[in-house]
Amino acid sequence: MGTIARHVAGAVVAWLVFTSEGLVGYLGLLGYAVITNGDPGGPLAGPVFVVVAALIGFVAVPLLVAPAVLVAEATGRRRGRFVGALIGGGGAMLAAALCAAAVALVTDVSPGGAVLAGLVAALAVVGPVAAYAATAGAVRGLARRPQPAPVDEEQFARLPS
Repeated sequence: MGTIARHVAGAVVAWLVFTSEGLVGYLGLLGYAVITNGDPGGPLAGPVFVVVAALIGFVAVPLLVAPAVLVAEATGRRRGRFVGALIGGGGAMLAAALCAAAVALVTDVSPGGAVLAGLVAALAVVGPVAAYAATAGAVRGLARRPQPAPVDEEQFARLPS
């Protein structure tokens, strides 16, 4: 498989991780609402929360995650994988935090709420970046595996049994 195939596979897996984080986030909020006798939301709260997470992932993967992995790969070739992962992942976390904080401030959220939104966004991008990089690396590793030699069926049939 080529470079494009492994990055497409990584992007799909990263998007699935974003969507899964939406489901886990909703379940966490639902559990909090049940424990505190709060409003759990309507019957569409869960599906809407997951769809919103999927849409955010659809935008965030090509804008944040893919560039972070590409920067990590390029840096990793020169400085080592660990440094590449730190720079790529840290860049994605910083970009996600700044975007979330900016959106929070524009929508009249308190400064503390904007910082919290930035922190949550920075933490939420770690899983998709790791999943993208791991998937792209695994697909690259599968492509490099030696293929088995073809078997000559006629010669195989003539062997004594």
